[in-house]
Amino acid sequence: VTGDEYLGQKAITQFRELLPGYVPLGGAKEHYPELDADLNTASACKTLAYVYSFLYPLLESKDKRLLFSEFRERGGGIIYKETLSGAWWGNSPNSNWNSHLHSGLGLAGIVLMEDDEEEAKKWIEVATNTMIKMLDLAGEEGAGIEGPGYWGFCYRSVQEMVSALKNVGGDDLYSHKFWQKCVDYPLYMMRPDQSGFMNFSDTGSNGLGPSYFYYAVASETKNGLAQWFGDTVQKQSSISFWDLLYYDQDIKPISPENMPTDRFFKSVHIASFRSGWDKDAIFFILKGGSNAWSHCHLDLNSFFIDAYGGRLVVDPGPDQYSIHYFTSVEPAISTSWHNTIVVDGADQRQPPRYRMSFDLEEGGDAYCRLYDFTSDDDIATIKGDATTAYNDYLDKFHRHVTYIKPNCFVIYDEIRLKEARTQRHVQWLLHSELPFSENGDGTIAVRGERCSLIIHPILPVDYRYKFLTPRVLMKDKDTGKSINCLSIRQQWHHLWNVSPKRSPYPQWDFRSNGILYGRDTKFLVVLTVLRNDQSYNLKIKPIKIGNNDGIEIINGDNVKQICF
Repeated sequence: VTGDEYLGQKAITQFRELLPGYVPLGGAKEHYPELDADLNTASACKTLAYVYSFLYPLLESKDKRLLFSEFRERGGGIIYKETLSGAWWGNSPNSNWNSHLHSGLGLAGIVLMEDDEEEAKKWIEVATNTMIKMLDLAGEEGAGIEGPGYWGFCYRSVQEMVSALKNVGGDDLYSHKFWQKCVDYPLYMMRPDQSGFMNFSDTGSNGLGPSYFYYAVASETKNGLAQWFGDTVQKQSSISFWDLLYYDQDIKPISPENMPTDRFFKSVHIASFRSGWDKDAIFFILKGGSNAWSHCHLDLNSFFIDAYGGRLVVDPGPDQYSIHYFTSVEPAISTSWHNTIVVDGADQRQPPRYRMSFDLEEGGDAYCRLYDFTSDDDIATIKGDATTAYNDYLDKFHRHVTYIKPNCFVIYDEIRLKEARTQRHVQWLLHSELPFSENGDGTIAVRGERCSLIIHPILPVDYRYKFLTPRVLMKDKDTGKSINCLSIRQQWHHLWNVSPKRSPYPQWDFRSNGILYGRDTKFLVVLTVLRNDQSYNLKIKPIKIGNNDGIEIINGDNVKQICF
């Protein structure tokens, strides 16, 4: 970059000290004992490939021999062998491991062309075909199944390989439709205050990934939105040499201010609503998808709300990674730590992780299909069917979300219990970093620095609620940070001597020849965001329109009826 040969000679000295043996192997043996290559193997391959590229005028033949040998014996050679032998990441085009390992293989192959063209072409072909498969899979919307955090890592690796191919006269994969659409997914997952993505699944709470990824997309596709996103990220981070290499000052940034504020990503079953593109906007996400997808939590039909720079309804996000985190249901992954329903204290189903496509049903019966998305200037809707994830207990769990713009969300849940000679304990959960307080009018408040969330339960008519013991992540055990939880439920009976004839719950009595009461349970909760200088004046009551549930919302002279 600078043309300063002193820096080059300093780098050459370090290079010679590190080889041979720079590429690590076996770092993931605890998880995958049959494999030697892992993410660090690929990272080292890419680092050495870039060293070769940047220092090429200064490398001597002995340096190159060391590098070629390192790639054959520890780098690309191992990745290539394990891909052909059936390593799990060799054919998982939704996984960040797939893109990262194969971009490492591809870059190593480009370097090896100088020494062994025949072998190098094999590596490059495998890597290129992998990148094309990944781009084809995500090309419709540019989204990914691993959450927005891992999405950035995954497709940065793809972009590295795509840039390298183009730079050496290979295929120009920037012509793929993925690159024109790929900024939309992180944009609609970004919190209004631009501090990070909504941190569902294993996405961290802060940060938007590398700015240079978006600058690369902008420069290659002349995409002004990608330039704007890169600028947004760059304001929060230090400048990388990659920024200097990719940034094209002739690309005019285009903000999203004229884009729709609501978006449904049908490929990954995530819906995003927001009141605007300003930093004080109200932001809501409903999460569907599959519990067989990589880096997921057991959180189908869960939702999250930000407003006025505050986090009102939260997800725990990832906890400390460990062998237990990936081989058992740690608290942060469990259903009871998310904003969905819990039946008898149990988790949603979780099949083995399997990520070959965007097909919800491919990995097993534990998924949530989002559908019926609508959006206009006044209202937006989305529905989620997570029945299969609860099918050991339920015959139905449909969640209906109605967004009354700009600040009110109506959550209506239809639940049908399986027939059983027992009662079921169904809890409706909402989590916040902020404390809950009772307002004395049947509503509950979450009060932040600038705004509040008013929680107004409507159904069931005989609801009860309680505040559960605050949850503390392992990573926060020494920080004092915790997550508060509200549980809304029907009243249910622990006592053996409560007569089934007086119980509102499904019970079985042989004398009655069937269930005494219905199996349908319904929750209807209205969530309203208010600035702290505003008062809550809504009058809400349940209504019936035919056989359908609904509510009437009265705000002064304004009356709205919503039917489900």
